[in-house]
Amino acid sequence: MRTDEVTTASRPIEPNWKVSQVIARYPALIDELVGLSPTFRMLRNPVMRRVQSRLVTVAQAAEIAGLAPDALIQTLNRAAGLSGSVLNGRPTATPESVDAAPSWVATAPLDETIDVRPLQVAGQEPFSAIMAAAHRVLPGRAFLLVNTFEPVPLYDVLGRRGFVHWAERRGPEEWVIRFFHADAPGPSTGDGASSAAPDERGDGLPWQSPSATLTIDVSELVPPEPMVRILEALESLPDGATLLVHHVRRPMHLYPRLDALGYRHETHEPAPDRVEVLIVKTAPGDDR
Repeated sequence: MRTDEVTTASRPIEPNWKVSQVIARYPALIDELVGLSPTFRMLRNPVMRRVQSRLVTVAQAAEIAGLAPDALIQTLNRAAGLSGSVLNGRPTATPESVDAAPSWVATAPLDETIDVRPLQVAGQEPFSAIMAAAHRVLPGRAFLLVNTFEPVPLYDVLGRRGFVHWAERRGPEEWVIRFFHADAPGPSTGDGASSAAPDERGDGLPWQSPSATLTIDVSELVPPEPMVRILEALESLPDGATLLVHHVRRPMHLYPRLDALGYRHETHEPAPDRVEVLIVKTAPGDDR
C-alpha cells in the first residue's frame, strides 16, 4: 500500500463523506449502522447499498435516522478504530421539528400519493418511483410520500425541480411528507421529460472531443446492473472527467440520480437500439 493510501485510509470519517465511501473503507461498519437504527437495514441489500449510498452523506444519514450527526460520526470513527475525540455513549435522537404546517398543506390539490414502504420491505430501491410521481405533479399542486424514514437528501433533489416540502412523523417507521410544486417547470435536464428530438444536444457537452476520459458499454447487461456499472465508473473518475456510455435504450432511471449528484449529461441516439450518454462528473459548486 502506498504512503498516500495509508494516510487517506487513516483519516477520520467526516460529515461530508458519502456513506458509500465509509462502507468501502470500513465494511464492518454496516453492522454498526444497522445496530444504531432500523433505517440503515437497507444497507444489507447489495443493490440498495451500491446505488443509494452514493447519494447520501454521513451527516444526511444521521438526519434520516433521527440521530445527532456529530455523535454518529464520532461513533463510526470509534468503531473503525480511528483517532479523535469521542462522545460518551451512543448517538442520541435529534429533536423532531414542531413547525406549523404551511398553508399550502391544506389548500394544494393532491395529485399523487405514493407509499414506498412495500418497496423497501422487498429490498427494492424507491427513488425512481418517487421521481416519476414528482414528474406527474403540475405547478400549484402536490404529492404525498409515505416512507419509513425522513428522506433528507430528497429535499435537495426535488428542491431543484421547484418543490417545497413539509414532513410529519406519525410513528417509529412512518413518515408522511408532502411535496408542493411551487415553481413552473424549468428546462429539461435530460431526464426524458422533454419532447426534444433524439439528437438534442442540450447545453453543448463536448461530443466532438477526441475521446471521453472513460468509455463503457452496458448494452448487454440486465437491469439494474447498467445503472450500478455507470455509477461505479463515475465514482472512480476525478472531478471534471467525462464518461461515455453505450446503451441500447435511454436509461430513464439513471437520469434523476445524475441530477441528484449534480452531474451534467446528454443523450444521443445515432441509430435504432443504439444510445450514447455523455456524462460530465461536475465538480462540487460548478454550475456550468
